[in-house]
Amino acid sequence: MANDLNKILLIGRLTRDPEFKSINGSSVVNFSVANNRIYVSNGEKKEETHYFDCVAWGKLADILKQYAGKGKQVAIEGRLQQQSWETPEGKKASKIRIFVESAQLLGGQGGGSSSGGDRGSEFPPSQDSGMGGGGYDDYAGDDDIPF
Repeated sequence: MANDLNKILLIGRLTRDPEFKSINGSSVVNFSVANNRIYVSNGEKKEETHYFDCVAWGKLADILKQYAGKGKQVAIEGRLQQQSWETPEGKKASKIRIFVESAQLLGGQGGGSSSGGDRGSEFPPSQDSGMGGGGYDDYAGDDDIPF
């Protein structure tokens, strides 16, 4: 039987500054990413924008709090996570968001285009997520690659 896969890779721009909290001593940031899609339909150019809620924990949350801001382009990698709850009216509600496991800031400062050799800043997977795994604990580095 094949294993299931829950993986997402998304590039977009932050719609607002990350909202930082500390929960039981663990850092967490919530933010939204807007992703634009341009396509042609019946010879007419069209554009659509989709918005995705994201959450990051641990060291990655601290880094995003410090360096990411509204309008900044970011590449994120993670998994989809569904949250369910009951409203005060007794109705069931749910929300799907991206649990960010790694991120890379793209472009220059303030969401503008990249200048010169700025290749962005890459942040490794968060191993202190506060909500369980997803890190690269067994990665030994390039020295163990046989070629």
